[in-house]
Amino acid sequence: MVVGAATVLVLALGSTTASAGIDNSSSIVDSKGNRIEVLQSDTFIHSSPPLDGSPLSVEFFHDGAASVKIDGPGAGGFTGTKLTIGYQIGYPISLPGAIVVVNSPNLDWALATDNHLNIGIASNPTRDRAGGTAGIGGNIIPSQQLLLNLAPGGITDVPLLANQPFDGPEATVRLSGVHGYVQGAVGPVTIRPYAKVVTSQGDTVVTYGVQQHL
Repeated sequence: MVVGAATVLVLALGSTTASAGIDNSSSIVDSKGNRIEVLQSDTFIHSSPPLDGSPLSVEFFHDGAASVKIDGPGAGGFTGTKLTIGYQIGYPISLPGAIVVVNSPNLDWALATDNHLNIGIASNPTRDRAGGTAGIGGNIIPSQQLLLNLAPGGITDVPLLANQPFDGPEATVRLSGVHGYVQGAVGPVTIRPYAKVVTSQGDTVVTYGVQQHL
């Protein structure tokens, strides 16, 4: 099942903004009766005139969150579940040397107290108002830059976070201040965020956000 919220596009001073709160989700039930859901929330993608001023460039910024929720008799025993977050970028034609670059200055995660991400870093517990441990959180990638060559024409897949493993029934990754640009694409450029989860048993769920012209 896929649930998509309506998109609101606002044109002002040459920029396009997709309103926050665009949520989408997809889920399946595995052979043991566990419901596996992946969703995107608080999606905010903003396009702006490119700094280089080229008619063959587009620039965008992205905030939001991607989450995995597993419910069912064996939810607490899930291990090695993998989460991928990325974009599909579409365009009619690309010139030789065309690229897409994505910079992520901040990529945070949050889990239940008995879960963990397999990333080899210490977690930082967060406290609720009563002083108990409400969950753990931290920073997956403080800063990274991805550079990919555009395919000759059609759709290029840009995985911002690829196959990040975690254990337990829930995980959330928050995106803040992600900046990207495309150079060398001819014609309209469209972006569509997605999130994918794959369990250790091979069950796969993907959810796609609403596509937006940059």
